[in-house]
Amino acid sequence: MKPTLDLPDDPALPGLAAIKAQGVARAIPSLKMDEGPVEVRLCGYTQGERATLEVRAGSGRVAIKAYATNPAAEAALYKALNATELAAQSGICVPPLLFRIRKLRLIVLGWLEGPTVLHLIRRGEGERAGFVAARWFRRAALLDQRFGRRRGAAYAMRKASEGFPELGAADPGLKAFAVALSKILVRTRPGEGSPHLVHGTLYDRHILDLGDRTGVIDWQRFGRGPLELDAGMFLATISRVAIRHEPLREAVSQAQKAFRDGTAGLLDESALAWHEAAALVRLATKPLSIAGGERLRARGLADPQAVAISRARTLLEEAALVAEPVFREFERIEPRIRARLPVLEPNAPVRAETLKDQVQSSMERIE
Repeated sequence: MKPTLDLPDDPALPGLAAIKAQGVARAIPSLKMDEGPVEVRLCGYTQGERATLEVRAGSGRVAIKAYATNPAAEAALYKALNATELAAQSGICVPPLLFRIRKLRLIVLGWLEGPTVLHLIRRGEGERAGFVAARWFRRAALLDQRFGRRRGAAYAMRKASEGFPELGAADPGLKAFAVALSKILVRTRPGEGSPHLVHGTLYDRHILDLGDRTGVIDWQRFGRGPLELDAGMFLATISRVAIRHEPLREAVSQAQKAFRDGTAGLLDESALAWHEAAALVRLATKPLSIAGGERLRARGLADPQAVAISRARTLLEEAALVAEPVFREFERIEPRIRARLPVLEPNAPVRAETLKDQVQSSMERIE
């Protein structure tokens, strides 16, 4: 097999570098792919951190994940969940761990075959999408796998604030709005109760419909925390679909209703709204990131920066709308929360002091 030349050149990922230089068969002889053509597709990539490859050979299909750091914890999670009798019999699953290559910082996983929730929504199957996601939460709530790092309100706000510099560089008014909203979110953070196993970044593309089972992939940020953390991110990502694609709004509404019906009594509604708002703030920074900009430019848009700013603005406005009942309940006031936020105007002035530092200081106090 010839070396795979069209992969990113990233020396921080030794496994990816080996596959690029030698090809899959030589870099990972344990896969036994010496005979016949081997197809390699880059499914996901974060420079300097990780890459996910889909590898096909004949009828075989696996996922290879390459990391800059040791993926031992993630590998242990896959092994533990697949050894859990509940997971095997309750209609949920995660990819099986085939093996790990320590030297190359690689893990090789079995492939889960099925459409993602995002694909179901795009096909107009919103009710099915919501049911599949709800099934995961109902069954996963029973798993006694409470290990990993803490993932709660402080984590959600820290991840949301990471993109504030990009917001400020593109439009200071956007950053002022995001910071003001985040400060109120910090003040109104929910209680977290007993911890559960959480994915940490549960997007619509991470949940798969496997027929009689629900699969969840890409567990590199897993930890222990409230179920509302994952549910809020899930709802935020499907809301983003409706914002970007108006024709899919009805399918998204169906998915939201089916999900809420399917998780009734399981999730705290106030905490869910809080985490959905925090997730929307986080997603609002994505279009203005380096990777987000590259994706928009790759689509050949006339003004990708303007599109990115527009998307960020809409997601921040949605976050304020979602969080409004939480803020009103917390402070027991009647005025809409929008009256307490800066007006979203291009190039709105920002106070000289760094508001992000104030938010970070507040978050440190709730760790």
